[in-house]
Amino acid sequence: MDRTEIEQLLFELSHEIEAEGVRGELLLVGGAAMALAYATRRSTADLDAVFEPKVAIYAAAARVGARHGLDDGWLNDAVKGFLPGPDPNATVFFDRPGLVVRIASARYLLAMKLLASRVERDEDDIRVLLRLCNIVEPTEALAVVADLYPRSEIPAKVEYLVRELLEGPDQS
Repeated sequence: MDRTEIEQLLFELSHEIEAEGVRGELLLVGGAAMALAYATRRSTADLDAVFEPKVAIYAAAARVGARHGLDDGWLNDAVKGFLPGPDPNATVFFDRPGLVVRIASARYLLAMKLLASRVERDEDDIRVLLRLCNIVEPTEALAVVADLYPRSEIPAKVEYLVRELLEGPDQS
């Protein structure tokens, strides 16, 4: 799904929820957040988010997904166990009668992607987020992770990754 497809699906989801007389809230993270706010040419296979009310949003998502031939998990909250908590700097993407959609801040996404350290999947996103956060030193990147995940030990692979990205010969 690219930016245009994601927007369309979220608007349809909003209409579905509104038709049920419900108001939902959704925070996008991962590839969908990157595609909508930070790297608009990016695409994603699904939308990782946390949302309420879960039952109503999952039901509405099933109807929207069926219309578009999407898998049941096109909108999912599987990421909820990896989130560092609320994101006070999330931005409102849209606020419609049925649904308010927020996008995680660049700093929040950077901490998540660095902690996961999925180089083959997230390197391009991490580079974009480092630039957006004006981070040029590995210690600055590690401080973001420590700040957002204060109870987590930062694995050595995270430090190796940020050093490679910020100090390596291929830095851009």
